[in-house]
Amino acid sequence: MTRYLYPLGAVLLLGAWTQAPAQSYTERYYGPEQPVHWHIDTGFVSPTGQTSDFLEGGWTIGGGFSWQPDLSSPLALRVDLNYSRFNATRQLIGVNQAVNQTEIDDGFGEIVDLAVDGEYRMPLSPYLSAYAVAGVGVAHRRIALTQTVAVGDYVCDDWFGYCEFGLVPGAVVVASDNTTRFTWNAGLGLDFALRGGQTFFVEARFTRMQTPQPTDFVPIRVGLRF
Repeated sequence: MTRYLYPLGAVLLLGAWTQAPAQSYTERYYGPEQPVHWHIDTGFVSPTGQTSDFLEGGWTIGGGFSWQPDLSSPLALRVDLNYSRFNATRQLIGVNQAVNQTEIDDGFGEIVDLAVDGEYRMPLSPYLSAYAVAGVGVAHRRIALTQTVAVGDYVCDDWFGYCEFGLVPGAVVVASDNTTRFTWNAGLGLDFALRGGQTFFVEARFTRMQTPQPTDFVPIRVGLRF
């Protein structure tokens, strides 16, 4: 977590050091003032800690909205729904192939998470704002291991206990695991003003899924708020 958040924190401190005189939140860079702003985002997601033993870095995409009922306050409520996709590590593939005595040559992980966060904003200039988020949510994680087959190959799914002939060439899931758990997250970001009341943002957020062995990952996202 720290190797991703420290650099972003340094950027925030630099922005605070160079900021213009303090301004009220009613003079923010948002054009037409409104309590609700929608956003879409995408970026890179990196597993951290023990999670990196079985999942490699991947990509993420999502969206949501923020609600600021009092425009004179720096506080807002933010809701995000994101999908993240990872490749399985060679370590995970090798271990499962040895245990299940099944030919496995690839695999992937995917996480769908819903987060509800508190958001605190600090204007640095009329065109730049920093923010911090923290909150809780729920996530569904699926890890699947696959075997590349040709038409007519006979393959078995050890997890679900059935076998079938491949009807089309490609990857067939031969083992999988699904789980749904609570999550918590915390992160930092920067908002850059665009025309028409829109903003471009970049953020990094540490997320932990409360699986028996915690699933930790850090999405680094860029997005558009409108």
